[in-house]
Amino acid sequence: PGLLAVAIDRFARVDPAYRNRIARHEAAHFLVGYMLGTPVAGYSLGLGTAHVDFLEAKLERKVYGQIAIKESTMLPLACISMAGVAAEAMAFGSDVRGQEADLRDLQRVLNKCEPKLGDQQQQAVTRWAVYQSASMLRRHENSFLALVDAMERGASVAECLRAIEDAPPVSYE
Repeated sequence: PGLLAVAIDRFARVDPAYRNRIARHEAAHFLVGYMLGTPVAGYSLGLGTAHVDFLEAKLERKVYGQIAIKESTMLPLACISMAGVAAEAMAFGSDVRGQEADLRDLQRVLNKCEPKLGDQQQQAVTRWAVYQSASMLRRHENSFLALVDAMERGASVAECLRAIEDAPPVSYE
C-alpha cells in the first residue's frame, strides 16, 4: 500500500487540477488561521500529508490535550477546521473531497468545548464555521488566490505571508 500511495502521490503532483484542489483546500486553512491570529509554521501539499501546521503550541494542547476549551476559543478553531471545506465548495460545488480530516478535527474541538454542545448545536456550529470561513475567503479573495499560487509553487511560509500581504484588496465596485 505504501508504494501505491507514493505512485498515486507522484501522479497527483503532476495533475494540475488535483494539485490546485489540494492547494485551495490547504490555502484556505492557512489564510483563515492567519486572519484569526494563529501563526503558521509550515504546510504540505503531499497526498495523505496535505496539512497546515500552526505555530502555537497552545493550539495543539487545546485540540489534542485534556484541557476543556471555552466557546470563545472553540469558534475560531471551528472556522480554521472548516476553511478547507468552504474553499472546495466555493470552487467545486458539491464535489468536496477533503472534508473527512477537517470534520474529524472539528469534532475533536467540539468534544472539548465546555459547556458540552448537543448534536443540533454541533451541526449549527459546523454550518456557521463553513459560512464564516467562506465569507473570509470571499472578502480576501485576492489574498487567497495569491496564496494558492504561492503554495502551488512550493513557496516558503514567509513567501506565502508576503503573497497574502501584497495582494490588492478586493474591489466591490
